[in-house]
Amino acid sequence: MNRLKVFLSIYILSFVLISCGSDYRRGRTIPPLPEGTEKSRREITLNFLSDAINASPGVSDNYYKRSLIYLEENRLNDALQDINDALDINGNIGSYYQTKALILRETKQIREALEAALKAEVLNSESPELYNLLGDLYQQLRLFNKAKLYLNKAVQISPNNGETYFFKGEIFAKLGDTTSALQLYEQTLALKPTYLPAYVRLSEVHTALRQYDIAFLYNNDGLKYYPKSAELFFQRGYTLQRSWKLDSAVSCYLKAVALDPKFVNASFNAGMLYFKSRAYRLALPQFEHTLKYNSRFPEIDFYMGQSLEYTGEYERAEEFYKKALLINPQDYHSLNGMYRIKRKLLYGETLPPDFSESDLPPDFGEDGQGRRVDTSLKQIQSIQPKSKLGLKTDSISRKSINPIIK
Repeated sequence: MNRLKVFLSIYILSFVLISCGSDYRRGRTIPPLPEGTEKSRREITLNFLSDAINASPGVSDNYYKRSLIYLEENRLNDALQDINDALDINGNIGSYYQTKALILRETKQIREALEAALKAEVLNSESPELYNLLGDLYQQLRLFNKAKLYLNKAVQISPNNGETYFFKGEIFAKLGDTTSALQLYEQTLALKPTYLPAYVRLSEVHTALRQYDIAFLYNNDGLKYYPKSAELFFQRGYTLQRSWKLDSAVSCYLKAVALDPKFVNASFNAGMLYFKSRAYRLALPQFEHTLKYNSRFPEIDFYMGQSLEYTGEYERAEEFYKKALLINPQDYHSLNGMYRIKRKLLYGETLPPDFSESDLPPDFGEDGQGRRVDTSLKQIQSIQPKSKLGLKTDSISRKSINPIIK
């Protein structure tokens, strides 16, 4: 009986000690994540890591782990700050440099990303993921021989990694071998059916080849996996635009902007389609959106000036023409716009419904030079597809739609 009491006492004491130990470790390890959405799980992990960093700011691994979550959420500035903090604490870990390279690649800092990736390689970080990263960075810099070297290493380690074949496809595409590029993109999807860039590229290439039905096929397949992909909606809009379904193209561009407000190529393209159909008041918000997120977007000041001029806001139009001329003093489109604005402000000329350019005296202007012809206001003959695909034409009239960003 005494032995039984002793045994029970030891068992209870052991259970209490284990419980206390669990309570103690609860503040130092990530607790099991509850069922729920991926977003809620990331938020829980982020909160835990932030608490751990506040409690122990000298632990580099916590910054590293949090940077990975920030990278998943596309919070690139926060991710870069965390990985730099991790490297400041411990700069001898290859995985930290590899993560920094991934972040820098997303921010389009390719040379800086390559520098970080090479440091990861020096620290004996040998993995197919690192070799794929190095191969991609080298091909983006058009150093194709070095890119092939690293991608071949990746294939030797992991022959079924779909990303490797995608980056090889990028090399062939840039070298002008479209057939080989398409085969490699398709091989990518065979190995990794959820790889978004392959769907975007296949849709893009088939659109360039005027194979619109095939482009829509790949676009539809991609949207099944990524129904909220701004890239896929942008590419769909471009395919619709090329096949003269212009109303639908605008809708897709606007959808892309709604999904990713920083996708300024989509807002600019939507603005250009409105502009070419003389819907200037609809074009203005799209150009303003582009300007908000990228004030250096090519020709945005000129098209802002023209849209404002055509809607009667002459003083604002003059400001944008001036900005365009500061960037490029030889921009005669903007120069002629300035001439028109000065005339309208001086003589009170009103905007006719079917606005067209008016001739100006040859000596008009402070420089005394003759006025050059502004070809941007002339009708440009559109290029028609060689074969009809039975695609319906939207209500926006068929006018020249260049320049449109692809």
